[in-house]
Amino acid sequence: MAMELNTRTVKLSELTKYAKHHFRTKRPLMVWGPPGIGKSDTFKTIKESYEAQGLRVKLIDCRLSLWEPTDLKGYPYYDKEANKMRFSAPDELPDEEMASQYDIIILFLDELNGAAPATQAAAYQLILNRAIGTYRLPDNVVIAAAGNRESDKGVTYRMPKPLANRFLHYEVRVDFEDWFDWAVRNNIHPDVVGYLTTFKEDLYNFDAGSSERSFATPRSWAFVSDTL
Repeated sequence: MAMELNTRTVKLSELTKYAKHHFRTKRPLMVWGPPGIGKSDTFKTIKESYEAQGLRVKLIDCRLSLWEPTDLKGYPYYDKEANKMRFSAPDELPDEEMASQYDIIILFLDELNGAAPATQAAAYQLILNRAIGTYRLPDNVVIAAAGNRESDKGVTYRMPKPLANRFLHYEVRVDFEDWFDWAVRNNIHPDVVGYLTTFKEDLYNFDAGSSERSFATPRSWAFVSDTL
């Protein structure tokens, strides 16, 4: 069973490789996985790797669970001179002026399936057609999204099939060697690294059915490191 599961999931290091490929082809990807394993941090790592190549990169992290549909399409207002209803440009999405300052802009739609259905619906056109209403994404913008699985018992809504069909989907898993490389690069406390090197199974013990308030994840071990 473990071998079958692993063939259907990817490590974060593999996700980094696949994401860069899809960024080159301008195909949006959706990353699924349990909480605390580093889905969001992966895109920060991608940004840093691009910058190490001398590229100018901006990462826009949009927590869609906090957004309303008007945050994507813009807020409606009445244009008295034209006698028309228009929409103001969304403030957090990149415009051409911002795009001219960077080689790549990563538009990361985090907690996508935690957004209300109306907000997810507003994202349809933006994700597939790179435009919504009169707004258009600049050419150097690439799109990625992430969310928890329904089985993780977080705040999620079932992703509509038309929206799901707009993505390439990846489910990620925790891998100790990946985490170890990340821990060394990010100066995780030696006691944490030493303990987990001996007890690798303690890196991650999330159980969606448990009533425990806390559980071990790469994110919570980073909190332990900070405390030490």
